[in-house]
Amino acid sequence: MAYDDPKTPLLPVNDRNQPSSPPPPPFSLKSMATLKNFCILLGPLLCAVICLCVTFDGPTTSRNMLAVTAWVFAWWLTEAVPMPITSIAPLFLFPLFGIASADGVARSYMDDVVTLLLGSFMLVLAVERYNVHRRLALNITLRFCGEPVNPPFLLLGICATTAFVSMWMHNVACAVMMMPVATGILQRLPVNPTDGFARAATPINNFCRAVVLGVTYAAPIGGMSTLTGTGVNLILAAIWKSSFPEAKPISFNTWFFFGFPLALLIFLALWGILCLLYLSKGSSMALAAYLDKAHLKRELDILGKNLVILFYFSGLISLHVPQSI
Repeated sequence: MAYDDPKTPLLPVNDRNQPSSPPPPPFSLKSMATLKNFCILLGPLLCAVICLCVTFDGPTTSRNMLAVTAWVFAWWLTEAVPMPITSIAPLFLFPLFGIASADGVARSYMDDVVTLLLGSFMLVLAVERYNVHRRLALNITLRFCGEPVNPPFLLLGICATTAFVSMWMHNVACAVMMMPVATGILQRLPVNPTDGFARAATPINNFCRAVVLGVTYAAPIGGMSTLTGTGVNLILAAIWKSSFPEAKPISFNTWFFFGFPLALLIFLALWGILCLLYLSKGSSMALAAYLDKAHLKRELDILGKNLVILFYFSGLISLHVPQSI
């Protein structure tokens, strides 16, 4: 893929050699009567109706807040304008309706929690671009694979990798990133075995189900361990800080010692349940013909070595530990 090339830009670049798009049609009132334009106007119309028709006993800012909420909700629901524009709409709507000052709204957009989430998503882009997640998965899987293939320990290696990566980035992004790695390992297995391999069809299909379910559930389980693993954890830390400013803030270590043991127990329970439900005694023999260490080593050699992102990833982990949100 061109995306795997480090020289490929992250964002698309316009090619001047490409043929230019046709000119837009001439302007007319009929061309403006579209569903998209109606949805764009729906937000301001709802806002105006609420401001003119709704009355509260309290201050007018409460009514204005309801009007702005209806405006933004209409744009969210219809996707009439791009999501980034809708997300920054309060930046100019709140000062316009006297709800909050522009400085206060802008400061909320650059809150500590928001900045931490933004950095987490940047880390996801870097890890995915340089295939760090694939290197990590292949290295751990090689050590858990066994010879001959041991399906329970192979499943443990894939799920443990997903849970570990999810500890340091958002669990949804981790699941999206790790699922192609898991399916890449499963692609070596036959989809529709022939009659001669019909006996191996059921163990192979069950192993595929176990891997997909394991990655899906291991991501949120790993995200429970740290503050950065799940956005809800960061929101809780921010609410605690704003509600109890005099209390000791929730630090990374405090949450880790609370969440990691619980996540570890749930992870082991998940692995045991998947092994009992999907991995029978004959699964090792069924997988041995299609999956061995030689395939994993060849794929790891093709990827090569890139220690820069691993260095930054390790540095990020070491910087997270002593911090509080």
